[in-house]
Amino acid sequence: MNKVNIEDQIEIGILGLGNSIRQDEGAGIHLLERLRNNLPPEIVLLDGGTDGLRLLEFVENTKRLIVLDAVEAGKKPGEVVVWRGDEVPKYTSNKLSVHQMSFAEVLYWAGFQGRTPEEIVVIGIQPESLDWGTELTETLQRSIPEAVARVNNCLEEWRHDNLLKKTL
Repeated sequence: MNKVNIEDQIEIGILGLGNSIRQDEGAGIHLLERLRNNLPPEIVLLDGGTDGLRLLEFVENTKRLIVLDAVEAGKKPGEVVVWRGDEVPKYTSNKLSVHQMSFAEVLYWAGFQGRTPEEIVVIGIQPESLDWGTELTETLQRSIPEAVARVNNCLEEWRHDNLLKKTL
């Protein structure tokens, strides 16, 4: 993770979720690692694993948040999905594992305190296997480049939005 005082306001944060010893359930962590050395230092990355409520402070202090995870979206294995704004509850209601319920609680408590991110984007990949293992299935490995492109598209949108706001 880029070093940051978690009490400071984070302009853009990327949170990788998942269980890295359950094959495709670790998709969010694998995706975060792929991004780690290719982003500007002002973007804060956090490996949230399956930490649940421990993530509350990070979420509350992040203005724009991208969540990376394996998601149960009823799609073909390896399909990348993107949920934004009002669509984010679809992510928290389609529970794949225990950590997603914990993340739903994180969003609830952040909202309860009036400190949710201004923007939340969930970029997920439909898993193929949740068996024991530390490597993604080949299907999901082939999906990582598309998911990286979706993250980069989102970041580019936000950069463009910031430039527009500065000129208005």
